[in-house]
Amino acid sequence: MLVEVRPIETKKWHNKVKDESFKRPNKLPALVDGDTMRYSTGLSEEDINILKNEKNVNYDLTDNYDPDNAHPFWDSTLPVVTLKNQTMFFNTDLAIDYIRVKIMKASKYVANSQKDIDEGKYPDATHVIHDESEEEEIKASKIAMSNKAVIEAAKLSSSKKADLLLIIDGILAKGKSDDFITVKMDAVIKEKPADVLRYIGMDKEQVQLEALVLECIEKNILQEDGHKVKYHDSILGMDALEVVEYLKLDENQDLKLRLMQTVNE
Repeated sequence: MLVEVRPIETKKWHNKVKDESFKRPNKLPALVDGDTMRYSTGLSEEDINILKNEKNVNYDLTDNYDPDNAHPFWDSTLPVVTLKNQTMFFNTDLAIDYIRVKIMKASKYVANSQKDIDEGKYPDATHVIHDESEEEEIKASKIAMSNKAVIEAAKLSSSKKADLLLIIDGILAKGKSDDFITVKMDAVIKEKPADVLRYIGMDKEQVQLEALVLECIEKNILQEDGHKVKYHDSILGMDALEVVEYLKLDENQDLKLRLMQTVNE
């Protein structure tokens, strides 16, 4: 079976990717787990049986680590994976590629799927194992999510849509035409359906206050000073969400009304 491994594209200062990138290929051996002091080979007992009995390998696949003596197989160059800045293919019918794929799956530098990347499970990953069936599943899920977001967003007033646009994409749409809001909303739903559904399902006061704070920052009614959000000389919080919690307090209702009046002037 062919396993496809792709580099994860991240924007660099030189704007070059894949073959044009200055990034050098990384060497990925079977690393030693600091907790167990064993090689992270990714091989189960079943895998070892397959390699020994079906693929007829005679490598020493024991995962014991000895700091004083190099392992005859894991410390050799044979199982080392070269993670290139281009799509790579590994044929797991071949014993050595079978082992290399297992090493990659055990490494924090190679995500096991695009879904795992999207869920933030591999923050250090430079490459991802590509699964075409999973990609189709992700596309289908995103289409279904987008369709649901379209239906739910259609129930919102223009002002509510404007709040979502400001929170999700930083678009100040308040006071704009319905056509403008519709076009921008459609674009946001297409790119970020999960965010749209999440905010639609949130507490209405939370969404309104978050939009209010962001609009006040956009119009310089509230000032961002480093990691602080200020109203004149008073610090209201370290970010927009902290300011929202500040404005929810009973003793701060006068300030909330003052901000609402100011943004509507």
